[in-house]
Amino acid sequence: MKIPIIEEDLQIGKRQVESGGVRVRSRVIEKPVEETLRLRQEHVVVNRHPVNRAVTDADLSGFKEGDIEITERAEQAVVSKQARVVEEVEVGKQVSEREQVVSDTVRRTDVEVEEIDTNTTARRATNK
Repeated sequence: MKIPIIEEDLQIGKRQVESGGVRVRSRVIEKPVEETLRLRQEHVVVNRHPVNRAVTDADLSGFKEGDIEITERAEQAVVSKQARVVEEVEVGKQVSEREQVVSDTVRRTDVEVEEIDTNTTARRATNK
């Protein structure tokens, strides 16, 4: 007859599990902006009015054919945009460690062997 001696070993390991997190969502928001700007604009004005005077030398020097051009100028609003980084959102992880004590019980087969003295048993039987 054989009696197996069985002993349990405690095996402790670790595993990774998800324990939470964050979702960072970015979106573009449009905001209307308004500014008042004063713009200049030129207009050519031609006025005619009757005159009756004697001719001068200056009048005679300008007495020739020719064209005169007068250009009108106007200011227009010029809009440009420039993107600038004004803030940064940094997402990362911090890692920390902790100790945990794991307690459990393990079992083992324990066998006691006791010798039996057959001579003592026989003597007792005869003493009776």
